[in-house]
Amino acid sequence: MRKLMLLFLLLLGFFIIGTPIFPAAAQPYQDPNGVYYKQARVFGKVVTFDSQRNLAIVFGSIYVYEPDSGWQLVDSRKFHLVMPVNYQIGDSLAEAVNKTVAVEGPYQAWPGQKEEVIEAHKIELTNYPIETPPWYAFGKTVTTDHIVKFNLSQATDLVDVLAGLQKAAGIRQDKRLTPEEVSRLAGEITNPGDDATRSLASRMRSELAKAWNDKWVVTKDNAAANDLRAGVGGWQLYEGLLGYNNSYIEKAPLIRKNLDAFMDAIHPGGGTPEEEGPAAMYALVQAERDKYGKIIKVTASGALIDTVPGLLQAIADPSSAHIETWRLEGWTEKEAAEMDGRYCWLSGSRVLVRDEKGNLKDQYFSLRNYLTRDGFNNTLDITRNVIGEGGVF
Repeated sequence: MRKLMLLFLLLLGFFIIGTPIFPAAAQPYQDPNGVYYKQARVFGKVVTFDSQRNLAIVFGSIYVYEPDSGWQLVDSRKFHLVMPVNYQIGDSLAEAVNKTVAVEGPYQAWPGQKEEVIEAHKIELTNYPIETPPWYAFGKTVTTDHIVKFNLSQATDLVDVLAGLQKAAGIRQDKRLTPEEVSRLAGEITNPGDDATRSLASRMRSELAKAWNDKWVVTKDNAAANDLRAGVGGWQLYEGLLGYNNSYIEKAPLIRKNLDAFMDAIHPGGGTPEEEGPAAMYALVQAERDKYGKIIKVTASGALIDTVPGLLQAIADPSSAHIETWRLEGWTEKEAAEMDGRYCWLSGSRVLVRDEKGNLKDQYFSLRNYLTRDGFNNTLDITRNVIGEGGVF
């Protein structure tokens, strides 16, 4: 009891100041079969217990005991795999979901293993709250425990991040590239052979560095693991929790074919609600011209999405999407001509203009970024090839 309370106080200090309590990392006992600690402790929040795998996932910090130097911090803000040694400990972990615990037991890692397992011999509840806000991301599933992704903090991120790659690489938006064209352009990025392709690779690398990163992941259960298996090698949308050194996948049922089905299903229609704020659209864009051929007005009609959960719901079930029509502002003549007559992904903000009495005078969608459907698909195709098994090139 005293040991667990001491650990709690030490880890409380760690979570508050965000730096290790102990100055040096522990040196594990190593043999050909891996590393092993007789005593280890995990302090954190139990986010799930999977009875099928007899495994809990705890978000927090892990310490190991060294005879010469005492307790040493190994890792923090990570999702740890905890396996109960008996049914009693398992029941305690299952009852502790969404609660904070201190767990003690031996800890072992094997060569080639991405996530270590602590064997839980003791467990104690604590009153220290740990926040784990929902996390959403879009990326390529490299393996079932490794993804390359960018976070989706708001619905517009999907369009903005991919549009950044399209602009950096100068990817065509007026037609769908053939597999041979995709392969050639991806090869120029990953294996540049002259000044032009080296410049292209540098721009792409800089753009990827803005939002993309590699993550090791753990899965909630077998269903989530099967979701990832279905997505290996392609694009996927992830839902779960974000850690510092790894992430937790609760589910990831949406893959590239769901995006394609969503784009096939969306149709124009609807009115213009009196609402404002950031939003994304997948919509048919149409331009009006005067008698001289100059574009004077642009409208977008289709699905409007203003939250990340709403984005995932619309992709999963296109019939649930809100269909709206907005006048676009913030375009150039060239951009409007490129979008005209095409379905496009748009990011921007809905703007309401009122008079001094608060009466609505005008409303429009202020455009920030766009991708035609062909540009969207070309960007996904090329970037998928650029991201290899080792992550971003």
